[in-house]
Amino acid sequence: MMALGFAIARSTNIDAHLHVQGMLAELIQHAEFVRSCLRASEADAAPNPASGLMTPADMPLWTVRMMFPKMFIRACEIIQTLGAGGLVAVPSFAEFGGPAAADVEAYAQSVNADAPSRVKLFRLAFDAAVSSFSGRQQLYERYYSGDPVRLAGALYALYDKDAPIARIHAMLDGIEARSRR
Repeated sequence: MMALGFAIARSTNIDAHLHVQGMLAELIQHAEFVRSCLRASEADAAPNPASGLMTPADMPLWTVRMMFPKMFIRACEIIQTLGAGGLVAVPSFAEFGGPAAADVEAYAQSVNADAPSRVKLFRLAFDAAVSSFSGRQQLYERYYSGDPVRLAGALYALYDKDAPIARIHAMLDGIEARSRR
């Protein structure tokens, strides 16, 4: 989705605008977040006590598992925004061989893409972010691991909360001790 966003923005020259760069930066953040979590899971891998097999750290993977559905839905929204009306009116590639070929050639081009290139790109964007396939994919991402509310409860139950709470109390105690001096 990040690469698709880059390609759409460049083909229409909208990547020069700050608000578009902001949306593209969101896609970069999504990609780098997932990449970082996968890397952290590998770097923090440890032998499984039961099997002795090297096992990736689970908390970074849980984090991706919980965040990816939201990121995918947002990525679709960004692609829809970047493609705008071009996604609504994108012709079929078959139109280049039909009676309206000259019109498609003239009106489907963009500043940085000829008509065939732009049609292929925007058909891909439509399939990825607008079509019924995209809708099914969004539902799949949301529910493939199970009920998101139950998963959030499971993540909360698994997470070590004692150490962060202890840090807060230690900080507050330190502030109080310094203020008494």
